[in-house]
Order: sequence, then C-alpha cells, then structure tokens
Amino acid sequence: MNDKNNVMQEEHNIKVSEGKVEIVYTNPGAGCLVSSALFGTMLSAFVLFVVVPDSGFVRGFIGIIIGMIGLIFTGSILIKLISVILSGKTLLTIESGLMKGRKGSVPINEIREIKWGGSSLKYLVVQTTNKKKIKFPTYNLVGEEKVNQVIKEYVVPYATPELKWNWEKSMGDKEA
Repeated sequence: MNDKNNVMQEEHNIKVSEGKVEIVYTNPGAGCLVSSALFGTMLSAFVLFVVVPDSGFVRGFIGIIIGMIGLIFTGSILIKLISVILSGKTLLTIESGLMKGRKGSVPINEIREIKWGGSSLKYLVVQTTNKKKIKFPTYNLVGEEKVNQVIKEYVVPYATPELKWNWEKSMGDKEA
C-alpha cells in the first residue's frame, strides 16, 4: 500500500490524503493546452485579418469561413481553459462517500453508471439511480487513464453492484 501511495504522489495528478482523493492538473499540462489554444486562436485571427483582406473573392470567402470557425472553436476553448485554471487546480474530489466536481456532487452509492463524453473537451457523465445525469468536466487537463484509475480504486469498490458491473463492462478491456 505504501508503494502505491508513493507512485500516486509522483504522478502529480492524484493527491491522496486522509479520507480524500483529488484529481488535479499540473502546470505544464495546463500550459501546453493553453498555448495550443492560444496558437490556434492567433492563427485563425491571422487568417481573418491578414490573409483575407489581400485575397480574391473566392479565396477571401473560404478564408473568412475557415478563420471564423477556427476563431470560434479555439477561442472558446481558450476562454474555458483560462477560467478553469484561474479557479483552482482540483477538478474532481472523492470524499466522505461523495464524488465532487466544481459545480456539483453525487453520493457514490447513488451512481449507476460512469462514462466518458465530449469530443474536444472531455468530461465524465455520471448517471444516478434516479436517472439524473451529472457532468464532471476534466477539460483534457488530466488524462482519462488517471481519472479511470481513481474511479477504479476509490469509487467502484464502494459503489452499487450495478455500477461495478457497468464499469467492468465498459472499462474492463481498456485497463492494462
């Protein structure tokens, strides 16, 4: 058990303390995502404000479409990432029989299913026994394998038989 805790401390994404497990992002990981989103936003703005004005009608029209789509997509991701980074490092906490996110929590004994959702920015979708769906965003700041590890070790053992079965069915083959 001691070796397991030491490994988790070295990973920097999982903080284990007395009765509490936190999934946190690292500064290099956040910096990489923010710089990528910033680069995409600046590239889209470059296309819109430098390339398009000096282009012909067809090339300009295509440039406007590409630039606007890129600016909206990467700009919104950049804004989300900056707001998350400014509000603290903890993305998900397991404590006192609860799974807590930034905006909500759910008792572990009421969780029926946990699965991943989202295309550009990933999040956990938790379905409860009373058919409520709660989203816990990770914003791609922590890898799925780290979150899956925490769920497997700190949620599934205390969960309902239905969650255990659903977790094994959906994640059993992916764990190595």
